[in-house]
Amino acid sequence: MTTDELLAFAESLARISAAGGGPKAYASHLAGRCRGAVLVEDAEWHHLALAGAGERSVPPSARDLIRQASRDDEGFARAQLPDGGHVLAYPMRAGDSDLGWLVCLGLDGASGELAPLLRLTASAIAVDLVREAGGAKGRRRSFWERLLSGSYDDAGAARDDAAARGVTIASSYVAVAVEAEGMDEGAAARQLSDVRKLCLAHLHHQSGETVTIDRAAGFVFLIPAPLPVDAQNVALAASMLPKHAVKAKLDVILVGGVGSRAADILDTARSVDEAREALVIVRRLFGGGRVGAWEDLGLYPLLHRGATRDELQAFAQRTLEPLRAYDEKNHTELLRTLALYFSVRQNVKTASERLNVHRHTVFYRLRQIAEICNRDLDSAHDQLALRAALAIDALLSPAHTPS
Repeated sequence: MTTDELLAFAESLARISAAGGGPKAYASHLAGRCRGAVLVEDAEWHHLALAGAGERSVPPSARDLIRQASRDDEGFARAQLPDGGHVLAYPMRAGDSDLGWLVCLGLDGASGELAPLLRLTASAIAVDLVREAGGAKGRRRSFWERLLSGSYDDAGAARDDAAARGVTIASSYVAVAVEAEGMDEGAAARQLSDVRKLCLAHLHHQSGETVTIDRAAGFVFLIPAPLPVDAQNVALAASMLPKHAVKAKLDVILVGGVGSRAADILDTARSVDEAREALVIVRRLFGGGRVGAWEDLGLYPLLHRGATRDELQAFAQRTLEPLRAYDEKNHTELLRTLALYFSVRQNVKTASERLNVHRHTVFYRLRQIAEICNRDLDSAHDQLALRAALAIDALLSPAHTPS
């Protein structure tokens, strides 16, 4: 690589820094040059950025690769992936402090010319990390990282630490995880910036500031939600994000998930976990272009994580309790009607004969059930949730089995 090419690359890093920098922007730029995946992790192996992965299989962390890699005198670590691809990594340092690693994966073996580019990029990211850690942005980020990792024992301690760091927190949040698919490697930084702006424009609450947490190919947003209705509004607004992206011509496909409302500030981590799990489930079941709420995914989160008996019972209780409560208050038979309707293969005529009512009554009850449960009885996914809840209720809670 010539001196002019190195200077040109260094100048491009300077332009990225002037535009705001960030590990994600630097990683995307380097990925465009090395034609491999670029992973950035901090000193504790926390994920900071990923770019250029495409269809490649990228390990969740480079920790094991680097620990087993061979090192040269300049500090580079070299390893090989199971598929034959090569790994080249360089440490990010500030003085005597180790800040993490910049890793290129899936290379074809010609890493000699890449080494100086990797070194320059690692230095640029290190400067950014030090700058962030020392300023208000770093103090804010540190608080949210500590909160989401479960470092606080009680809500009071979390609020005191937030105040000490100059962070104003809401009483309760809802998490929304969003990722962008189909990004152009050369324009990834700009596209992610556009996605962030779009999401912030539609995900907000007048009671407080929306918190943004960067992820590999997207973001997690924490939206203040003091009341349950606020959480419903957030889920509705999030579901519209893919359409807004198309309308704004962002040239990316959005996929995402929404967590349930946090009970208090310490419960925020649970909402984030649910939002990220919902994103994974929505992507696998429905593909891109959709944002789904964890609470609306029914049985799928239980199947995804492997539910315990208590979790199954809680799911059945959560799903069927609105019908059970309505029946007790109004002396109706909606729960029995739903169970019978499924048991006779959704044959309204047979169900009406068994219940000794007119078939129009069955139709009316089914509309009531759909409205009370917020489910579409014509949807295979919603049917699965209701059928599973009835089966779990019959198996694990025999006292509540509808007759």
